[in-house]
Amino acid sequence: MRTGKVSQNVLERSVLRYCRQGQKHALQGAGTGNDCAVLPVSDRTAVSCALHAAVIDQTQKIRYCLEHAMNNLACSGCLPTALMSALLLPNEAEESVLKEIMAQAEAVCEEYGLQICGGHTEVTPAVACPVLTATAFGVMEEAPLRASNLRAGMDLLIAGTIAQEGTALLAAAKEKELRTRFPADFVENAIHMGRSICILDAAQAAKREGAAALHDVSQGGIFGALWELCEGAQIGLEADLRKIPIRQETVEICEYYGKNPYQLLSGGSLLIGARNGKAMEERLRGRGIDAVWIGTFTEGSRRILRNKEEIRFLERPAQDAIWEGEK
Repeated sequence: MRTGKVSQNVLERSVLRYCRQGQKHALQGAGTGNDCAVLPVSDRTAVSCALHAAVIDQTQKIRYCLEHAMNNLACSGCLPTALMSALLLPNEAEESVLKEIMAQAEAVCEEYGLQICGGHTEVTPAVACPVLTATAFGVMEEAPLRASNLRAGMDLLIAGTIAQEGTALLAAAKEKELRTRFPADFVENAIHMGRSICILDAAQAAKREGAAALHDVSQGGIFGALWELCEGAQIGLEADLRKIPIRQETVEICEYYGKNPYQLLSGGSLLIGARNGKAMEERLRGRGIDAVWIGTFTEGSRRILRNKEEIRFLERPAQDAIWEGEK
C-alpha cells in the first residue's frame, strides 16, 4: 500500500466493514467523516474521544500530533480536557529523546489546560523513528455535531488557511535548498506558518453560532476533507475553488516541488456546515474567526468545484501530496 493515510477504498473494505455498527454503546462510532467517538455516560452526559498518530521525524510533529487529536475532538462540539499518549521508540533512541518528546507534549497540554492522564511507552525494533499516538478526551452534555446533520441548501464555510501544516513541514525539511531559491524572510514565513494548527477557538465559535457540522482538514488536504464531509452526509456540493484561502508561500513552494496544494496536509483549517453561510461568516468574523463562505450543499452525489468557467468534479481522496514520490 502507499505511504500515508489508506485510500477510501481500502478504508471501506478492510477497516470500516469490521467496525460493527448498530450497537447501542456509542452515540457516534467509526465512519467516513467521523473523526471521534462519542460514548454515553448517562441520559445527559457523554464522553467524546479522538486519536491521532504521527511519526516524529521532525520536532514540530509532536505539537501537531496532540493538536490533531484535539481538533478531531473539537469537531464533535466538545472541548478536550485530558489526553493519553502512547510512544514507540527505536532501539537506538536515547532517554534524552523520550524526555524531549514528553516535555514538549506536557508544554502543549499546559498551553491548552489539558492533563496527560496516562499512556504507554515502549522500545521496539519494529520502528525506525519515534511513533507518538495521542488520544484526547472531553465531556459533552449536548448532541454531537456530525456530518449527518447536513442538508441540501446548507452552506459550507472554511476557517483558516489551507496547507499551512504541509507548507511548514516542507519548508523546515527543505530549508537549505529553499534559501537558494527564495528570499530568507519568505522561507522563515513558510516555516512559521505551522507554529500551531489548533482549531479549538474556531470550532467553539462555530458551535455557538449554530453550525450543523464541523470537519477538520488534515491528511489529503482540502480535497480529501471535502470528500469526507460530503460522503459522511451522503450529499452533493458546489463550491468555488477561488474562495478557498491559500498563502503565496504555499503556492510557490508547491509549484517548486510539483505538489498539489489542495491535496497537502492542512491542519489548522476547519470546514463548517451551516444555514445562511454569509450571515455565519459575518458572525464568526465578529468573534475574531477568519472564515469565508465557499459553497453550498446540494441534493445527490455530484461534488462540483468551480474555477471561473472551469468545472471539475471532486474525486475520492488521493495520497497526500507530502508523500508524493513515496511508495
